[in-house]
Amino acid sequence: MKIHFREQYGTKGEEILYVTPADQSNIVRVPLRGDKLVIQEKFLLFRLLQKIFLPKGYPDSVSEDYAAYQVWDTAQAFCSTICGTLCTHAILKGIGVGSENINAYSATVTWILKEGSGHVGRIFFAWWQGSQLDVDSKKWRLRADFLNDLAMGIEIYVLPKYPHLSTQILCGSTLLKAIVGVAGGATRAALTQHHALRGNLADVASKDSSQETCVNLVASFVGLYLLSLIKSQTVLYTIFYVVVSLHLYANLKAVRAVCLRTFNESRYLIALEEFFRSSRMLSPQQVNAMERVTIGQTVSVSLNVKLGLSVKNLIDEYKSSSVIDNIVSSFDPHEHFIIAETKKCLGVYLHFDTRPQDVLKAYFFAVSYLQDRNQIKEKYWDIQTKWQEFLTLAQQEGWMIHHHLLLVDEFRLDWKV
Repeated sequence: MKIHFREQYGTKGEEILYVTPADQSNIVRVPLRGDKLVIQEKFLLFRLLQKIFLPKGYPDSVSEDYAAYQVWDTAQAFCSTICGTLCTHAILKGIGVGSENINAYSATVTWILKEGSGHVGRIFFAWWQGSQLDVDSKKWRLRADFLNDLAMGIEIYVLPKYPHLSTQILCGSTLLKAIVGVAGGATRAALTQHHALRGNLADVASKDSSQETCVNLVASFVGLYLLSLIKSQTVLYTIFYVVVSLHLYANLKAVRAVCLRTFNESRYLIALEEFFRSSRMLSPQQVNAMERVTIGQTVSVSLNVKLGLSVKNLIDEYKSSSVIDNIVSSFDPHEHFIIAETKKCLGVYLHFDTRPQDVLKAYFFAVSYLQDRNQIKEKYWDIQTKWQEFLTLAQQEGWMIHHHLLLVDEFRLDWKV
C-alpha cells in the first residue's frame, strides 16, 4: 500500500489518508477514525451549531481565551436580557401604559425626550472618553455593564415610587444606557480584534452577534415567564437582585478570561516592576491575571508620566536655553524622545519619526528615571542595555512589541535641526 497524502481539516478535524492499496491502481480515501470523531459524527446537531455560531477554522482562527470569554459573555448577555425585560415592563408602567389618565401624546413626548437624552449622552461620552476605551478596554467593558445595571435598577426601584417624575428619571437612566452603548460597543470591537487571529474580524464579530441574538431570544421568553410569576414588588426586587448579581459576576469572569498581549500602562507597569526587581519577564497570562479590571492599578508610579507633550510645557518650566540644551544633550542624538521632569508630571517629548516601539522605550526610560533621578545622564547606556534585554524577553514570552495601548498625545517635535 502506498500513502500519497494525509489531510486534516484544522488541527482538530478529521484526518484522512489518500492511499493506493496493493491490489488496486486507483487512489482510495481512508478516514482515520478516532473516538472524538465518532462522537462528533453521532451528534450532527453539535457540528451544525458549531458552523452556525463559531468562526470558520475554530479553534485555530481565534485566540486561546476565546472559548472561556464567550461562555461567560453568553451568560452575562442572558442575565442582561432578563433584566431588560423586567425594566421594559417597569418603563411602560412608568409612562402610563394602561392608565386612563395618560394619553398617547404625553407618553410619546416622554419617550422622545428619553431617547433624545440618550443621543446627547452618546455624543458627549464618545468625545470625553473615546480614546480611553482602547487603552483600558477591559475596565470599560466592566464599567459599561455596571452602569447598565445601575440604570435598570433606577427604572425598577425608583420609577414606580415617583411616577410624577417619570420623564426626568427615564432621561437620567437612558443617559447612563447611552454611555453603556458607546463603551460596550467600542470595547467589544477591541476585544473582537484581539480574538481574530487571522484578520477574520468580520467573521468573529458576526458569529458573536449570532450567539448574542440567540441568547437574547431565549432570555426574552424566560423574562416573560418570570413576569407572569411576579405578583408583588418584593418578588420583582428579589428576582432583579439575583439576576443582576449573576450578571455582574459573569461579566467579571468574562473580562478576567481575556488575555491581551499588547501593553497598556497597567500591564506595562506590572511587567516592568517584575523585570526591574528580578530581571525576569512575566508572561501575558501572568500579567493579565494580576491586572486590575475594576478601579485603580496594580502598580503605580510616583509621578504621572505623560507621553507626547507639547515642548511649551518644558520651556515654561525651565525657560533658560542652556538648561533646555543640557536636557537634550542627555540623550543619544539617535533617540526619538526626550524626558524631562516638571512640577506636575514627567513629560516625554516625542520626535516626528517616533514609532510605536519608540514610545514603549520612552516609557521604559521614564520609569527608570523615576527609580533614580540620576540614571538618565550617568547610567544612560546601562538603561539602554536593560531595554534591549527587556525587549528580547518580551518577544520570547509572546508580547506584541510593535504595538502599544499607551495613551499618547499628538505633539511631535524636532530637536536635531
